[in-house]
Amino acid sequence: MSDESEVTGKLRCQQDSKRYYRFKVETETNIVGTVYVPKDKQSMPKKLIHGYAK
Repeated sequence: MSDESEVTGKLRCQQDSKRYYRFKVETETNIVGTVYVPKDKQSMPKKLIHGYAK
């Protein structure tokens, strides 16, 4: 995978539990997933950047 390969998408809040906010990740290239953000975070992230880990 090259460093120039990049996909952008959106985070949509799906659910609010006792400890976490659950976000659905959706991209234009049909990549989907779920991200859990702890509620004790000082500030909610506006942007998440992920890199490929072998």
